[in-house]
Amino acid sequence: MKNKTEHIFVNQIGYAPAEKKLAFISNFDGCPKEFNLCDSTGKVVYSGKLGDGIKDALCEEEVFCADFSDFSEEGSFTVCCGGFESYPVKIGKNLYNDLYKSILNYYTLSRCGEEVSDKKWGHPACHTVEADIYGTDLKTTITGGWHDAGDYGRYVVAGTKTIMDLLMAYENSGSVYSDFDILDEVRFELEWLLKMQREDGAVYHKISCYHFCGFVFPQFETEKQVLAPVSTAATADFAGCLAFASSFYENQDKAFADKLMAAALKAQSYLDSNEDNFYSNPKEITTGGYGDMNVSDERYFALCSIYVKTKDEALLKRAIEIRLKAIREEVIDPKAPWRRTWFESYSWGNVSAYGTEILLRNKELLPSELYEELKGAIITRAEKIVSVINAASYKTSHERVFWGSNGMVCDEAHILLLAYDLTGKKDYFDGAARQLDYVLGCNPINICYVTGNGTNSVKNPHHRPSGALKTVMPGMLSGGPSAGLQDEVARNNLTGQPPLKCFIDHVGSYSTNEVAIYWNSPLVYVIAKLGYLK
Repeated sequence: MKNKTEHIFVNQIGYAPAEKKLAFISNFDGCPKEFNLCDSTGKVVYSGKLGDGIKDALCEEEVFCADFSDFSEEGSFTVCCGGFESYPVKIGKNLYNDLYKSILNYYTLSRCGEEVSDKKWGHPACHTVEADIYGTDLKTTITGGWHDAGDYGRYVVAGTKTIMDLLMAYENSGSVYSDFDILDEVRFELEWLLKMQREDGAVYHKISCYHFCGFVFPQFETEKQVLAPVSTAATADFAGCLAFASSFYENQDKAFADKLMAAALKAQSYLDSNEDNFYSNPKEITTGGYGDMNVSDERYFALCSIYVKTKDEALLKRAIEIRLKAIREEVIDPKAPWRRTWFESYSWGNVSAYGTEILLRNKELLPSELYEELKGAIITRAEKIVSVINAASYKTSHERVFWGSNGMVCDEAHILLLAYDLTGKKDYFDGAARQLDYVLGCNPINICYVTGNGTNSVKNPHHRPSGALKTVMPGMLSGGPSAGLQDEVARNNLTGQPPLKCFIDHVGSYSTNEVAIYWNSPLVYVIAKLGYLK
């Protein structure tokens, strides 16, 4: 036997006593139809029958579900089947507090432009040099913000999506979790975003060096920085995010809240008087582009968010016009059905669901017909996601497995949790929980994709501080499998593998093992929204 755990996959953080508890078992010679749950002495404390096997195109092996939901005794156990046993299975309350703090602390450790105090990951203020304002002879100094991903760039569209997730998580965890100040951490990013706005209201797309650096600590990336051109996506995301964020600071710092709202209105004014400006990297800049050739969803998000703050009916009318026009003109390519003009999403490239959720949270401000239409759109999307989950070997929402797939399943879980709020339908809640199970160990790699957590976690992420120190910073969600094999390490090691196995725990595999602030953030949201901190 190569590895006693190789065929059994569990959530390595644990399960709440009263919630659904599933493990997964891949088929092997002599695989029985039953499984056992054993305590630390090897005593069988629960037995059950395996569900019907599912073999899908993303996994390409038959997988059985082991359901032990009706076992609620707290403790540490293992799932056993045919001579194999799982990593430890914890059942109990408050199992997620340490994980939650870990994934939030990643943001503090990723602060740019100020000294970070930490025995292992601390560093002096970094990236404090002047930056070229691209296309001009001018220079400026913009400090602050979080390092975006495995690199040290700071990107507006990534930062705004991250803030939205963290603030929505705070709404669900702020009253029950006090080990980390989310509002203080978010404020650090907001202060940086304010510096990214031009006098006319437009927002620069990003600030970074001209090219990626090697695997060094941030204070050693000393090359010249550049402030990239403004974009509609950055400006609209900025407007929607800051308008939403302003409400969170009204009671603790009214002046700051007012500053956020004023900046949002200024950005919206720019959007109102300027055509779409799509961003792509100029030839001199080779850091992450975050280009977006469809900004209708960004404009919609901004209008929805500002409408709820100002109650200006003209803004709502324009938001719905954008939405209806996109739906009306939609042409779906049967060879690439994911390239849709409009669908509800929480990704950095499609922020439509943030706008829709903001409106649905304010039912009293909407005509009843509009509320029902928006609610129906979320439910339709959730039903589609649930149908995919039910047919999937590991109960994931993947239809395709692409770069950042772990962040995507967390974003899909967000859709499901909004649908659960709207309907109370338990299938949506359970579907969201399965996405969390997947990233925490219920996957064919048998790995907890969050560094420093679980029994078997990612150890070699594409992350410059980790690479420089040759150890792993805890609390980072790896991007996960990507069937596109977009880097050389992935191509050399994973060609021919089924999509869900297109992952390698290697520092050089940026397409499968990079980390990002906007992959951590939906994970924060899902944990908080599922109520796992209570």
